Amino acid sequence: MIAVIREIGIVPLFKSSVSGWSIEELTHPDQWFSTSDTLGPWDWKIDAIQEGLLYGKYISRRSAFATEKMYRHLMNWRRSLPMYMVAEGGKSECATIDQRLQKHLSPFVLSAIRENESLESSEIKAILNETVPTEVRKQVGGHMEKYLLPKITREAVDFILTFLEMGTWTVIGNITRVYRGPNCEYKGWQRNTITTPDALLDTAGYTPENSPGQPSWARLFLVDDKEQDRMADCSPEESRQFILDHLSALYPGNRDKFEKII
Repeated sequence: MIAVIREIGIVPLFKSSVSGWSIEELTHPDQWFSTSDTLGPWDWKIDAIQEGLLYGKYISRRSAFATEKMYRHLMNWRRSLPMYMVAEGGKSECATIDQRLQKHLSPFVLSAIRENESLESSEIKAILNETVPTEVRKQVGGHMEKYLLPKITREAVDFILTFLEMGTWTVIGNITRVYRGPNCEYKGWQRNTITTPDALLDTAGYTPENSPGQPSWARLFLVDDKEQDRMADCSPEESRQFILDHLSALYPGNRDKFEKII
């Protein structure tokens, strides 16, 4: 599975509108659902993360894997979009209640994750209930109010986390196996933490002084054994086209679908 992800570059876990472009479709049914001692992709994703692949809900709000190179291009594109820039306090029109929720709460969530480096969703919920003023929660209004008052619920946290993963602000940082029962059996139960891709991709060396005018994720990285590239030389639109060209070459006839997905 890890080899396939590296070859494709970016691939969703579940089926999508592009036929054949998913771990699910590339997995034998007997291994997709654990019918034997082989736990399959649900367990293998732990090894994929430990091998340096980026995992999170950033393809159509559903789980996906990506290599560092491909994910950096996705970051370069997604973080340029106003709808996702609200996570850092950017301005964007809020035409729906969902967008108001994203605008008002995502900065709190992102700030908490950055400050603590990694958190579980239950920890994020506890922090939000302590730090988000009631006045801010009331500004969201509508059908979302029941998920914010009197307490912020798990559903609201999950919604914001998915938004942040779509914007490439956060990813799954680590997954640990949970052993239960008198015999301490592992049957696929897991716990995960949420972190930022910036932390995983080691952008700690970035400062405005040594990289003026460059975003923190625009650092030098290897393209292959001989060539090097600098993300700062690549515009967001060029990064988007890079992803589209790569995936369209692997799955001909689907460029229009990839344009909607990416």
